Amino acid sequence: MQIGHRLSIDIDLFSLETFNTEKTLEYLENKYQFILNYKSKNSLKGEIRKVKVDLITHQYPLTDELIVFDSIRMAPLKEISAMKLNAIMVNGTRLKDFIDIAFLSNFLRLNDMLEAYEFKYSTRNPVMVTKSLTYFDDINYDEPIILINEKYDWIKVEMRLKTMVSNPNKIFNKKI
Repeated sequence: MQIGHRLSIDIDLFSLETFNTEKTLEYLENKYQFILNYKSKNSLKGEIRKVKVDLITHQYPLTDELIVFDSIRMAPLKEISAMKLNAIMVNGTRLKDFIDIAFLSNFLRLNDMLEAYEFKYSTRNPVMVTKSLTYFDDINYDEPIILINEKYDWIKVEMRLKTMVSNPNKIFNKKI
């Protein structure tokens, strides 16, 4: 949302604090007609007016101060990059995560992203993250992707990711 490269299909809301899932669920159902798809301790996943919404306790340190825009608190780019790298390493199936990292390279060097990742997830292996960035066998390529200012081309995204890994100190130009 911050860098404006693609249409987002969901809203992920993270909290460092635990929350009462039952009370939060009741509130969301009453106020926003929330449709529950999944519930566990400190996690709710569902939809509000056909928009996928996830509320998750994510108890890892913030890499930077949150950004406040029109009273909305948002994660800074380093935070987003760390979480996207983690998603790629842990899951590796979501096409949008790979695309987001490729586009984040217009604003951050891969080394900056890895530094943020190491700070946030200090017990995890950053070498595995780098390897995961160029492992594409598990990606769900059927996931719909709508880029805002350019045509989606997986080959270009793949090339960008490989170039990022081989040149981790480079910030790229705006086009992929």
